[in-house]
Amino acid sequence: MTADTDRVEIIDCTLRDGEQAPGVGFSIAEKVEIGLALGAAGVDMLDAGFPASDATEIEALQELRHRGVTATIGATARPFAGDIAAAERAHADEVFLFMPTSDARIEKTLGMDRPGAVDLLRSGAEEVAGRGMGLNIVFEDATRADPTFLIKVGERIADDGLTVRRMIPADSVGCATPESMTNLVRLLRDAFGSTIAICPHCHNDFGLATANTLAAVAAGATSLTCTVNGLGERAGNADLAEVAVGLSYLHGRRHGVKLTELQNLAELVERHSGVPTSFIKPVTGLNVFRHESGVHVDAMLKSEDSYEYLPSSGVGRSTEFVLGKHSGRALVRVLLDQAGRDVDDNTVTQLLATVKSRYAHATKAAHRQLFELHRRFYAEHLSGVSSAELVQLLGTSGQPATH
Repeated sequence: MTADTDRVEIIDCTLRDGEQAPGVGFSIAEKVEIGLALGAAGVDMLDAGFPASDATEIEALQELRHRGVTATIGATARPFAGDIAAAERAHADEVFLFMPTSDARIEKTLGMDRPGAVDLLRSGAEEVAGRGMGLNIVFEDATRADPTFLIKVGERIADDGLTVRRMIPADSVGCATPESMTNLVRLLRDAFGSTIAICPHCHNDFGLATANTLAAVAAGATSLTCTVNGLGERAGNADLAEVAVGLSYLHGRRHGVKLTELQNLAELVERHSGVPTSFIKPVTGLNVFRHESGVHVDAMLKSEDSYEYLPSSGVGRSTEFVLGKHSGRALVRVLLDQAGRDVDDNTVTQLLATVKSRYAHATKAAHRQLFELHRRFYAEHLSGVSSAELVQLLGTSGQPATH
């Protein structure tokens, strides 16, 4: 957490929430490589894993510590002594202590009422503080909770003399809007002032995770969470690249992330997760700085800010022009000039007509075949372990088979 109110702290959750995307599983080596890369890129803090869920999580966090990751190491835990002890064994600096806060989740998931939930969270908070780790309170399902209850929970924990570094309202089902997120953050800021950093955690079920995160910052949040490529549960999370460039270019806010490293991070996580990113994904997608339309290319050749508010060089990329069905004479002329070929206008016109006719008569049989293979491969890769495989693992003796 930073005392500089103009600077926004960025917490990346790729190693925990990102890995919870169905079918995704990082090896220890992959988690360490991603964590080190995030730290080197200037991410302030990592939600590096859920140590109580698996022994390899503890090993990965320990290895990050051993390798000297520059980002603060955070671990996710429920308000249970066993979870918190696992975070300590993982050598976490801080704990993201999470618990449902909406009435429906408190009753259906925890089987409790509000007072019981408060007592549970308080006991977990005391356990974290007692073990010397930084305390962060995650209000799971906060956007469907009673805001006054969230405030009361925060006040009860503060009344116990515990230092809460961040209060994290989680839009766990992605149902918030920029307006509702703004209102929630303002309520929390009014209640707690600058003593506790407000840190949104937004999911992308309605495609609003980045917008909601930036709205939270505009409303007074000084910290935020995100993942590389927006990787995460269901539709994912706020995307690191989108949030970082949004802070820099739309809000004029400072942060520590090196924008020129965003492409490398995106490709690294895409490779290790096996989850492909869209060609039109903002900032890091293949087509983001590529132009084909004749009108657009002509304008871009005169001034690159004509159709790029976010400059390609600002994120370590280059502007490209694609010669295709919608191209115009200007691009043909530029490409020929670059090749050292001086031709007359009639030749340029004929060449452009030939290019366009290629698309008019092109067959897409090979394209469709490759697309289907691609779709089937990723469907299988991300399908997890099937019930048939699970039964096979059990073996005929009723005990897990060994290999």
